Amino acid sequence: MATDQEIRDAGFKYVPQQKYLLNPFELPEDQEPVVNEGIVNTNAFTGGGGDNFSVYNPDPNSIVNREYQPNYDYRRFSEYGSDPSTMNIKEMDMYQNYFYEPPSKMEGLMNLIPYAGSFVRGAKFLGDQISPYLPVNRRSILENELGGKGIMVDNIGRIVQGQGDYNTAENVMAGYSANNLTQKSVDKRQGTIEDTLRGKYKMTDADINAVKAGTYDGPVKSDLIDRYSALDEFGNTLDLTNTRTDKIYDFEEDEKEKKKKDTIINKIFTKRKEAKAAKDAKDSSGDNTYITKTSNNKTGNDRGNFNQNVNRIATANEENYQSAAYDSPAPSPAPSRNYSQHTKSGAYGLRKGGRAGYFYGGRVNFKNGGLASIL
Repeated sequence: MATDQEIRDAGFKYVPQQKYLLNPFELPEDQEPVVNEGIVNTNAFTGGGGDNFSVYNPDPNSIVNREYQPNYDYRRFSEYGSDPSTMNIKEMDMYQNYFYEPPSKMEGLMNLIPYAGSFVRGAKFLGDQISPYLPVNRRSILENELGGKGIMVDNIGRIVQGQGDYNTAENVMAGYSANNLTQKSVDKRQGTIEDTLRGKYKMTDADINAVKAGTYDGPVKSDLIDRYSALDEFGNTLDLTNTRTDKIYDFEEDEKEKKKKDTIINKIFTKRKEAKAAKDAKDSSGDNTYITKTSNNKTGNDRGNFNQNVNRIATANEENYQSAAYDSPAPSPAPSRNYSQHTKSGAYGLRKGGRAGYFYGGRVNFKNGGLASIL
């Protein structure tokens, strides 16, 4: 039995003292040195529970991706695109089990129960209305795809050891969070193995290169050599799985955006936006007979209409001007009807209620075609 100090020296700094353990902790052979890894997965607490479950002996009920569920929509899209031809559809129909999801047993049973079929259809309709607005779960996609490669994940996201030896691609990363794994994690473990093979087993650089190439056939027999190869295989599997996961994620994002257009929620918002746009357009156009324009924007008919309005306003203004002059007590001599002979003030009989001319600050009569503001 290893002493507490030997356990610490081997790198297991978070294992309780032996006297507090139900079963004594034994240092495993060919154990990779623990360097700044924090709390690591060990068998220190094996035997503490009734079933002895751990990442190396997982509870079968905790595994979430034991049954691989293919993404049938993505399969059809990746094989034949978003607009398959009639020939493509016939090809897919020949392989129903590969391209189309089979009906569930529960759905078949519900259809046998009176009115249950309506309930199922209603639930499906409700799901179709809500699902386009829910975010795509990349972690769920990744774990499902790993399950298709035989790599098991438990309900808290850790890779667990399934069937077979630990030093295999399916099991070698047991205890690690699947969603956080990268090639850097694999490289780090392989670097630790290289250091151990050099230090403990005195292997040369040539031997290490042979281990990397998978061709080592020297005198050293260690599980670490098999583990190194298993990590290589796992790294390749992880890369392919992440690539496929990203493609499925992007596909599902695009599909959700397309399906949003057919939801009741989107149709309601679209109608409201259209109604608001129509109201804003009506409010901005207004009900004025004449629209204010600047001389820089007047061309063709617009310029002609604009000049007509100005002439009409000037004529009305002169009539009002003269009317105001002659309605008031006439000065001596009587004012001339010649517009150019009026005084600069343009005012006649203002104290008696007369009006000033338009070009001298007066107002224009709307009944005679005038505008409140010409510019």
